[in-house]
Amino acid sequence: MTRSIRFQPDPLDHALIDFRSGQGEFTPTAVALILNESFTGCALLIKTLETLKPEQQVRVKVGRLDPMAAKIIWVKPVEDHVIKAGIQFLE
Repeated sequence: MTRSIRFQPDPLDHALIDFRSGQGEFTPTAVALILNESFTGCALLIKTLETLKPEQQVRVKVGRLDPMAAKIIWVKPVEDHVIKAGIQFLE
């Protein structure tokens, strides 16, 4: 896998996550801090009770972008109910 160039998010930007991967209405149930971004995905810091796994499909709205399909690439626990996750955009 080729690694993309990373850049810092705009100040005050955040990500909204809908853990359902269906095409219905985008209904986020978690907010995440954007740690870094690239053209193919981003790294997020998420506080959630959900159990996230690599390859899991979600929908995410990052900053001012429209909601889009995404896949979780990696997950690293930080503390109880707080994780870092790498997200790959699928659109």
